[in-house]
Amino acid sequence: MLTLLCGLALLVQSGQVVASSLYTAEVSADQSRQQWQRDAFDQVIRRIAADPDVLSHPVVQQERQRANTYVKQFEAIRTEQGPAVRVLMDQQKIQQLFREQQLLIWASRRPQSLVWLVQQDAQGRQFVSQRQHALVVAMQQRAQQRMIPLIWPLYDMEDLLSVTETDVWAGFWQQIRSASNRYQPDLVVTVQLSEQQSEAGVQHQLFWQLDQQGRVDRFELAGQEPEQLAADFIDALADELAQRFSVRYLTESESLALMVTGASDWADWVRLQRVLGSFPGVGQVDLVKRTADWVQLRLQLSIPLQEWLQLVALEPTLSLLAGSEASRPVSLLAPVSQSADVIQLRFERP
Repeated sequence: MLTLLCGLALLVQSGQVVASSLYTAEVSADQSRQQWQRDAFDQVIRRIAADPDVLSHPVVQQERQRANTYVKQFEAIRTEQGPAVRVLMDQQKIQQLFREQQLLIWASRRPQSLVWLVQQDAQGRQFVSQRQHALVVAMQQRAQQRMIPLIWPLYDMEDLLSVTETDVWAGFWQQIRSASNRYQPDLVVTVQLSEQQSEAGVQHQLFWQLDQQGRVDRFELAGQEPEQLAADFIDALADELAQRFSVRYLTESESLALMVTGASDWADWVRLQRVLGSFPGVGQVDLVKRTADWVQLRLQLSIPLQEWLQLVALEPTLSLLAGSEASRPVSLLAPVSQSADVIQLRFERP
């Protein structure tokens, strides 16, 4: 039992640490300094932008010509593909660029997606459960590039008694959600890959569905190479999530009043201040009043309230309180009234 719990914990944690590398790029060293600086710029800009065509933006193209001014640190490394350069880009400068150009930015708090993968071929329909399977490797590699936290099911006895390949293939969401609950994901994704013979040769089709708190959207891709199709799926998933969870900076910040319970001592208050200050668009965090049960705060917010609350829903130490109701995580879908005088949150120690 302990081994299983540790395995689950590692799956979840692996989805949360990607934020630390959001502004770090790895590029080939077999090119000029100017070119690898531009490649690093492209990689990071593409990773945090909601618009897949952001590199075509006129001002972004101009800034790309001076990509060297965005480089904070770099080091030579060796990878399986050969010599490379690991580049840390200037987070503040990039965010300033997005703010000035009113570009949507996808911040470091990203939803964890549980992926159920089923493949159908001449041998039949089966879960792709091996971590070294070419499809899983292709997805994981692209997910690391796009900084998409994925959770892979264990496909153990508990999973297989709860959901079958047919359930996933047919989109029986009652069974899928029931099996997914143990992993506590933010989102659930099902992927169905099949092959068909045609005059042009073998064609592959990839159908995927995204479940966000009961709302299911369906998508489709096609191609000849299954591994490339798997990578394309991750790009499509990343683009979809970027559209849903990106934020736009306001031209002027607004003052927001918060009431937070659960920060029982000064050490908790310091932790809470760090958590709030780590959100995009949050400026100064001021302590207004502190009692035994509550702290009253005022912070400067430079992104829309609803977009900020959507990010709060992805923070495991915070949950929204609705009036006198018990603690309840804020929905990723249901809007919160902009006219609310005070937002009430519960803080739990990490």
